[in-house]
Amino acid sequence: MKTSYIWNLSQGRPFPVELWKHSKIKIQVNQIGLSELDQISITPNDIHILFMQVTLKEWKEILPKIKSTFETSPFVSLILVSSEDGVNQIQEMVQTQPKYLVLENPLHVRELRMILDRTIQSESYKAAALDIGNSCLENVGFFEGVFSLAHQEYEESKKENEALRSILKYEELVKRSQAGINSALERVNDMKNQELIELHQRVKAIQQLDELREKELKQALELQKATEEVLNYSRIEEMNLDKILRAQDRLFEYTEQEIKELVEENRALKKKLGMV
Repeated sequence: MKTSYIWNLSQGRPFPVELWKHSKIKIQVNQIGLSELDQISITPNDIHILFMQVTLKEWKEILPKIKSTFETSPFVSLILVSSEDGVNQIQEMVQTQPKYLVLENPLHVRELRMILDRTIQSESYKAAALDIGNSCLENVGFFEGVFSLAHQEYEESKKENEALRSILKYEELVKRSQAGINSALERVNDMKNQELIELHQRVKAIQQLDELREKELKQALELQKATEEVLNYSRIEEMNLDKILRAQDRLFEYTEQEIKELVEENRALKKKLGMV
């Protein structure tokens, strides 16, 4: 039974996928530190997949070793790269090499499991085809048919990988779209809150204006009342003055009459005394 080695290259990061059983291939995960790349043994009769969990800085440090040792090795089936801070930069560096697959961040464990499973299955078909071909070299037609089947399986596997890439890209676009929607909703809520604040301020200003108008009206009414009272007082004073003047006139008339009577009495007295 062939063995599929998954080399988990990282600085202490565990392999994120639980091991599963395959009917024809043994699957084994080996934990390797980034400083221990020389300990990786690529055996030609097995399946080898490199899974790297690295930062952008770590990737740049190990890239020369990866290129010289694993990128050109015909026995390394796939090089998977997961990075929290360098997905786009790493993708630009390796986009011309079909052996690489840079995973989206954050890592989707279910999709990673599917990629590994499909790769192992495809490699097992290729290995089986090679074994059958080696044992049937005299039957060229059969040999070509098997290789055609292996090539077809390989192409289908590539298409599946492309489909998985599309799925991951679609999920990322959905997340970005949702983030944009959430941001727009937050802006709308902020605008609504601002409108409510401004409306509250306008209502408060209107209330203050109404209070001011009511105060001014009250003051105007009080002023009108005071004016009316002053006018009424003036009219009363005028009436009282008129009464005083009339009383003075009567007093003057009364005094003049008395004077006339005194003059008459004086004349009558002088007559009696014979003085006239």
